[in-house]
Order: sequence, then structure tokens, then C-alpha cells
Amino acid sequence: MIEQVMVGKMSQANGQLSLFTLPQNFVWLKFLSAEEFAEFLVELFNALTQSQRHDNWNGVMETIEAWQETANLKADPLVQQGIEQGLTELKEGQYVSWQDLRAELKL
Repeated sequence: MIEQVMVGKMSQANGQLSLFTLPQNFVWLKFLSAEEFAEFLVELFNALTQSQRHDNWNGVMETIEAWQETANLKADPLVQQGIEQGLTELKEGQYVSWQDLRAELKL
């Protein structure tokens, strides 16, 4: 099965929409939002530019691996549920400050 991802920006006046077929090793990209996918591409192109300039390709691999880990977390419904719950609790003020935690743990 071929995985595809749609990326684009739609507007009333002028919009572009592109359909990319994902290479087998990059099917994890489908778990990123359109904004995250665009951010990944920007970071990847920046890493490619820097790697070519310095003849050191470690930055490209680090960028890909970091985004793949992000996508893997987004792909797990339990992790996503935990993140959403944590963000909700944070927004509602249900958290312990770092200073309070340090004091409680006597650090």
C-alpha cells in the first residue's frame, strides 16, 4: 500500500495543495499535522544546507530521528491522551511549580 500525505494552504483567493507519496521509510510523516510537516521540511532543508556546507551529515540524521520520534508519540493514542490531559491540567492551573517540587523533595 502506498501512503500519501496532503500538504497545502487553502485560501479564498489563491491556494495550493500538493500530494506527496511517502517513501516506505517515511510513512511516519502521516502522523504529523500539516503545520508540523511543513516545519519538518524547513528543518530538514536547513540541516541539508548546513551538512553540505560543513560536509557533516549528522545533523540531517538527527533532524529526521527527532521528527520520527515526535510522529511515533503522536501515533500512540494513549500518549496523545496523556499529553492532552496534561495540557488541560496545565491550562486549569493543576500543576506543581518546580520550586515547590524541589522543596517537597528537599533538593
